[in-house]
Amino acid sequence: MRPGLCPQYPSSRRALTHAQFELRIRRRKCGIGYRTGAIMSLYYTLRDAERWAAFSGDYNPIHFDAAEAKHLGMEDVCVHGMRAMLEVKLGLSQALEKQTLSSAGLLFNCRLCEPVLCEQPYQIALSESQPKGLQQVSGTLRHAQTQALSMRSKLGENHALVLAPATRANTLGREELSTLFQQFQTVEPQTAPQWSFYDAVLFRQLVNAPETLETVQRIIAGHEAARLSDIFRLVRVVQTHHETRFSPLLLEPASEGSACEPLHYSVLPTLVMGEKEAGLVLVAGIQAWRANHPLISVSATLKTGPLAE
Repeated sequence: MRPGLCPQYPSSRRALTHAQFELRIRRRKCGIGYRTGAIMSLYYTLRDAERWAAFSGDYNPIHFDAAEAKHLGMEDVCVHGMRAMLEVKLGLSQALEKQTLSSAGLLFNCRLCEPVLCEQPYQIALSESQPKGLQQVSGTLRHAQTQALSMRSKLGENHALVLAPATRANTLGREELSTLFQQFQTVEPQTAPQWSFYDAVLFRQLVNAPETLETVQRIIAGHEAARLSDIFRLVRVVQTHHETRFSPLLLEPASEGSACEPLHYSVLPTLVMGEKEAGLVLVAGIQAWRANHPLISVSATLKTGPLAE
């Protein structure tokens, strides 16, 4: 169980300060082989949201202002979806790396169904499968008491990553990546897989990149916004889907030495769908490579509240 991390939210279990796996492994015979499940108990606080915001630059008020969260129809403040995904990614990766993998690529996708509220107990359940002979691990994040589903995700074998043509390339140098790696460790102190670190870094770059707003600025004419994160202060924005394709080499645990080699990336044009009156759907993407070798691509789907003309 993850205890409270803020003084205003005391915990009776301060000795444990981070989410941990509870080693409750269940095996049951299923067809020819065995199906393995694991349970991880989680508990997020406002401190988790603060740490993720400091790392990512995502200061969406629904994560910090209870009045704003309730005004937008939520029960209370919630932790960032990307923050809650970290434990999901860790669990899926640890389960998948035990399998014999033969594909040239891996695919993670996540559907964010309901907000993950702060100060509430949650559980991740994992299961394994082999669709079309490919290794795959699935995970669900549910409220421990109500069993309401917050996230449904999968990590499995897929075809090799192919990058889209890049019109503008950027580079994250060793020094900047090293600083981000140290900041990431305050968010997720457990040894995360390398792809999870890059996923978080690229999402950070995506949220803060001026390129992301090249299309979005047209739909918020009259408002001052220099980056996507500024939109969060203007209208309700929630993430609904996340997809990451990456090289199997990135399944290895991240270390400062391996993760901080210079990384080239490009932000893809943002796809905008829907009508302003009902709220828009934004699909933003970013991809990264090193020495002409594709490493990882990230796609995030965001939904806005109604936008006034």
